[in-house]
Amino acid sequence: MEHQLEDDNNPLQIPPPAHAEEQFDEVAPRPANRILRDYARPDRFNCESSIRKPPVATNNFEIRTCLIQTIQQSCIFTGDLSEVPHSHLIDFLELVETTKYNGVPPEAIKLRLFPFSLKGEAKTWLRNLPQGSITT
Repeated sequence: MEHQLEDDNNPLQIPPPAHAEEQFDEVAPRPANRILRDYARPDRFNCESSIRKPPVATNNFEIRTCLIQTIQQSCIFTGDLSEVPHSHLIDFLELVETTKYNGVPPEAIKLRLFPFSLKGEAKTWLRNLPQGSITT
């Protein structure tokens, strides 16, 4: 897209583009004391979940895609004011408790599947909780 120069005869004035660096600093401010080498490496992004998943002893544990899809189709919670969180949990537990994996504690299954039952504001809420703060 071409930017038009300011001209008295041109009623359409397009402001100059904002500096991308300033936009990113608003989202994730960077420390002022960075050295040149720091700019060559990406910032550390904390991708640890707020859910602490218990270890599973079995080697062949795999949650099937169809179970995740069923959860996403039948018991999604978005955080909308019209939704009842307790009803969501009842529906979620009802569905997840129909599944059993040998050697895998039910709590491990529930904790792994719970994020798939959230969407929108509810998912944002989950991601903003402290790392490992949900244990049951």
